[in-house]
Amino acid sequence: MKAVKLFGLVLIGLALVAFGYWRGMNDQKTSLPKAAISEPMAGMEGMEMAPGSAIVSPDKQQLLGVRTTTVEARPLSKTVRTVGTIKYDETKITRIQSKIEGWVEKLYANYTGKFVQKGQPLFTMYSPDLLATQGEYLLALKSHERLSVSSIPEVRAGADGLVEASKQRLMLWDISDQQIRDLEQKREPQRTLTFYAPNSGFVIKKDINEGMKIMPDKELYTIADLSTVWVEADVYESEIPLVKVGQQATINLSYYPEETFKGRISYIYPYLDEKTRTVKVRLEFPNAALKLKPDMYVNAEIKIDSGKHLAVPEEAVLDTGLRKVIFIDKGNGRFEPKEIKLGSKLDGFYQVLSGVKEGEKIAASSVFLLDSESRLSEAMGAMAGMPGMSTAGTQDMKGMEGMKMDAPAKSGPQEKKIQDLTFTFSTRPEKVKAGETVLRLKITDKAGNPVKDAQVSFQYTMKMQGMAASKADATLSKDGFYETKANLPMAGEWEVTTMVRRPGQKEIQEKFTVAAQ
Repeated sequence: MKAVKLFGLVLIGLALVAFGYWRGMNDQKTSLPKAAISEPMAGMEGMEMAPGSAIVSPDKQQLLGVRTTTVEARPLSKTVRTVGTIKYDETKITRIQSKIEGWVEKLYANYTGKFVQKGQPLFTMYSPDLLATQGEYLLALKSHERLSVSSIPEVRAGADGLVEASKQRLMLWDISDQQIRDLEQKREPQRTLTFYAPNSGFVIKKDINEGMKIMPDKELYTIADLSTVWVEADVYESEIPLVKVGQQATINLSYYPEETFKGRISYIYPYLDEKTRTVKVRLEFPNAALKLKPDMYVNAEIKIDSGKHLAVPEEAVLDTGLRKVIFIDKGNGRFEPKEIKLGSKLDGFYQVLSGVKEGEKIAASSVFLLDSESRLSEAMGAMAGMPGMSTAGTQDMKGMEGMKMDAPAKSGPQEKKIQDLTFTFSTRPEKVKAGETVLRLKITDKAGNPVKDAQVSFQYTMKMQGMAASKADATLSKDGFYETKANLPMAGEWEVTTMVRRPGQKEIQEKFTVAAQ
């Protein structure tokens, strides 16, 4: 008997705590009107309800900002925004070396940055070994002419082999076919030979001068073809599963603000940077106009099209950490919680794997309030039938009127210094009312200059058990603020966490408070 009484007292205590919390939410300016959620509706007395169901009348749904939507298949897409650096296309870089020892006589490509066409002369070189080999080749040609009429097959074959061996030696030293033909016609060794550009491009490195001695192991020129360039961009590890080779990408430069360059993903590096938690992705862009120059910084966007999938809005999902729950609209103000399995989050929607069917109507906002009512209904249901207790009598409990929520934070800009940066958080309008508002963050460095290369996200929630946090990515406005729209469906104090990520640096998180009226 003692155990039964103890169990009953525990249930009563839990119910009182839940009811007190609920009544505290409904107190004065920082709360909703009394009985805003669990007020009984006419005609609902005989209806069977699933455990944890919440009842919200239509007028109270409007007051609480409860919106509904229909589950449907929709195209899911996402834009991954990042920053990158322009690099040379490594497949179009040519390095020029001499394969024979000699001295430079004449230099044609005589400065770094010079553009050379394929076949254009680079330099001339005098080499005693090259001069001697030319003489050997000419002697082999004369011997071949005399011995080609011999009646002995072995003699003719030997003459042919001698000519071919001398010719191959010249070719291995990068003497062109045309130069060999000129040597055959003139029948006179050339003191110097000219070396030509094997490919078109710009001379980005030059280590050769007239009169200098060159050796076979020395790199003389590096020539880069800039008709295409690479962009190396950093993508966070959470977004890497969405990125595939072949996807379209665009870049913008501050130097050409009105122009967008289109390219594609050509390679995803197989390793992660442990400091920045990013993976490098290579983007390839045509560069016929040569506007894209190596080492320029760019803003990159990768368009991800995931196809058409069954999806629910991000705000419709209550994430408890162990499971994900939505509230199905059963009609007449009744909402029933249901666990679902979700896939990727794209463009503010979750891909649905299981748990809900196409065409079902669900709550699309204020799900944390429905969850609070669901928990209260379960607590009241546990008390029903106990001696001396009834769910109706809970509205007449005394001593709960003084419960209030914490005083809200003051409105206006809030400034905090983090490392060598200054965060200035504000809202628009400055006096926040329940509903939609704009969250703003301005970042300046220690010199007072605005920081414009960051990726900023806002996460906002009330300090309330069971309430899931909402998250939104910010965009940089013309006046230097990172902004996003947020829906604060009820009055009270909201905790806003700003998450700032910059290339090559760890993520910075800082908390601010917003007082909604």
